Amino acid sequence: MRALESEPKPLSKGERTAQRLLDAAERQFAQRGYEASSLRDIASQAGIREPGVYNHFKGKQGLYEAVLERALAPMVETLDDHLSSAEGIRAYASLPAVMTDLLLEHPQMAALFQQALQGDPESVGNQMIKRWLDRLFEQGAAIVRAAGVDEVDPADLALQTIAMFNLTTGYFLSQRAFELMAEGQVTDPEVVTRQKKLLGRIQRALLLG
Repeated sequence: MRALESEPKPLSKGERTAQRLLDAAERQFAQRGYEASSLRDIASQAGIREPGVYNHFKGKQGLYEAVLERALAPMVETLDDHLSSAEGIRAYASLPAVMTDLLLEHPQMAALFQQALQGDPESVGNQMIKRWLDRLFEQGAAIVRAAGVDEVDPADLALQTIAMFNLTTGYFLSQRAFELMAEGQVTDPEVVTRQKKLLGRIQRALLLG
């Protein structure tokens, strides 16, 4: 009986609708950006009418914030765990593979990251995601420092952090290039496993360099 008690509680109808809205919004925001996305299109993809969105979220901004929270909060928590661990170099070396697994749950986030880095810095969407990115970059740099990889200057520390970010996020933006050179999807388990092995080799090279 205890095993049954530990099983996840089934989602209510409202919770399932909210999840569909989050999934649809994540796709829309990644494909079109925050400003160009509409609640009507998001609601349509989720299978409800636009007014129904307000039963779950406070408009487009609230929905966007929920999309970011769902995907990025686990990343922040994971970086915190790595920063507080005593593994040092080992934690740093494994970080890209860990982040790849997290992004695999929300692969559209890579496109949102790039929009924030390259788009209008004053736009509402970019301002919201920039706060998350600032925190992620600060944590990444702290992990690099804790691993003892900052014995050079701050520019090299920044490059180490950026390289780690680009290695993980850029992979999920490379589907078209992958299709031109090989078969399959970048989200296929076997392909992801190969990517993580490659990341491990690159990280070891960075450490030795």
